[in-house]
Amino acid sequence: MNKKVLSSSYIGIESFLVDVEVDISNGLPIFSIIGLGDTAISESKDRIRTALKNSNFKLEPKKIIVNLSPAGIKKEGAHFDLPIAVGIMTTMGFIKDRYNILENYLFLGELSLTGEIKRVNGALNSVIFAKENGYKGVVLPFENYQEASLIRGVDIIPVKNLQEVGEFISKNIIHTIQEKIIPNIPEEEIDFSDVKGQAMAKRALEIAAAGKHNLILIGSPGSGKSMLCKRITTILPPLTEKETIESTKIYSIAGELSEKRPIINTPPFRAPHHTSTPISIIGGGKKFTPGEISLASNGVLFLDELGEFPRSVLESLRQPLEEQVLSISRAQYRVNFKTNFIFLAATNPCECGYAFEPSGRCTCTQTEINKYMKKISGPIMDRIDLHVEMRRLSEEELMSYKPSESSREIRERVIKARTIQKLRFGNEEFCNGNMTQKQLKKYCQLSEENKEYFKKVIQTLEISARGFDKILKVARTIADLAESKNIEKEHLMEALSFRKK
Repeated sequence: MNKKVLSSSYIGIESFLVDVEVDISNGLPIFSIIGLGDTAISESKDRIRTALKNSNFKLEPKKIIVNLSPAGIKKEGAHFDLPIAVGIMTTMGFIKDRYNILENYLFLGELSLTGEIKRVNGALNSVIFAKENGYKGVVLPFENYQEASLIRGVDIIPVKNLQEVGEFISKNIIHTIQEKIIPNIPEEEIDFSDVKGQAMAKRALEIAAAGKHNLILIGSPGSGKSMLCKRITTILPPLTEKETIESTKIYSIAGELSEKRPIINTPPFRAPHHTSTPISIIGGGKKFTPGEISLASNGVLFLDELGEFPRSVLESLRQPLEEQVLSISRAQYRVNFKTNFIFLAATNPCECGYAFEPSGRCTCTQTEINKYMKKISGPIMDRIDLHVEMRRLSEEELMSYKPSESSREIRERVIKARTIQKLRFGNEEFCNGNMTQKQLKKYCQLSEENKEYFKKVIQTLEISARGFDKILKVARTIADLAESKNIEKEHLMEALSFRKK
C-alpha cells in the first residue's frame, strides 16, 4: 500500500511543492528515504520510528520506502518528519483520511522522540505557497502559529503532537487554541533627546530615514557615531503589512524567529561585527541562507568601523546598494534576496582616529590618512548619499543640559515626508532614495537659476554622474521634509553640504 502526503521546501526564499510518497510492503524490514535528502532527513528515520512508538502507534516489521519528489532537487531540514510520519500512519491504517485532508493540506513539522511536534524554519513560506497554489491549509507546529497567522485566506492548523494530527485527519477535530498576544518589542531607552550637539549628524539621520538614503559618519572616537546610528530606529515609520510579511518570511527561513519574537513587526536593525565572514554578511553558502543584508531589508544595516571590514565584503555591497536585490548563482540554482535597507556606516578618519581634532593629537601623516581612507573604495563611497564629518564635543556642549528634539518629533516629520512620497510614487514602500533616471527628470526639476548654480558646483567639486543623482535625490527629500513642492536653492545647498565629492 502507498500514500502521498503534501509538504514543501524552499530554495532561497522561493518555495516548491514536495510530494512525500510512502510505500509499505512485506519483505525485509527496512526504512529507507530517497529523493536527495540531507543529513537531517536521513536521520529522521529513528526520530519518526521512536515518536510513533511513544505515541501508541505500533509499527509492524515492514519494508518502508519514502520518496521525496521531485527527486532531482536537494531537500534540507527536519520539517519532513511530520509528513513522513503521517504517510506511515495512514498507510498502516492507524488513522483514516475520511475528509480528504491529505489532498488539501500541506504538512510540516519536526518530531521529538516523545511525539511532540517542534518549531521549524520557513513555516510562513509554506503558508504563502499553499495560498498561492489553491491548497486549503497547512498543518504545522503550534509554535509556528503566530507567524503563519499573518497570512489570511488559508486554514492554519497548529498541532502539538501526533495524537492531535491523527484526530484532525480522521475526525476533523481542530483543537482550539488560546490566542497569544504578539509581544511588542519594548521600546529601548534611547532617544534623540539624549544626544548633545551633533546637529548636522542628527539632521543627516532624519534625511536618511525620510528618503531611505545611505549615510556614512566619519569622525573621532567618542564623537557619538555608533550612538547616533542606533537611534535611527526610533524615528523610522512602522512597517506596513506587506513589509511585516516580507521580513518575517526572511527571518523564518534564517531561523531567527522565537517565542518572544514570533513576527518582525518593527524595522530590523542589523549591526554585524567587522570580523563576520563574507557569507554571513552577503548570504548564500550551501543552503542559500539569507545574510545580514537580507535580514536588514525594510530596516537598517549598520556597519561600524567600516574600514575594518574585509574589502571583499565591502565590494560585494555594490549591487545590493544600487539595485535593492542580491542575486546568488550556483551551478544548478539561482536565488534572489531582497535587500531594500538603509545603509549606515561609521568609520574613523585615520588610524589613530583624531585627524579632525584641532588639538594636534593626531600622529598620522597625510599619506597614512589617505591610505586608511582608501580601505573604503571610491565606488562604495559614491553609492552613499550622505557624508558627515563629526568632531568630539566641546566642554560647553558636554556640560550643557539644554533639551534637544525628541525622536517622536523627528519621527512625525519623517512620516509626513514618507506620506508625500507615497502620494508621488503611488507606492508606500518606494522612497526618493530609490528613484530611477526617469523619475529624477520628472520630480527633481530645477529652475534656470538653480541649474546655473548646480552647474558651477559640479565643475568645482568634480562630482560624478552617480553623485549628481544622489544630490538631487537628497535635495528632493529635504524639500519633502520642508513640505515644499519644488526643490529650492536652500535645499540644494543643504544636500551639497552632505556630499564631499
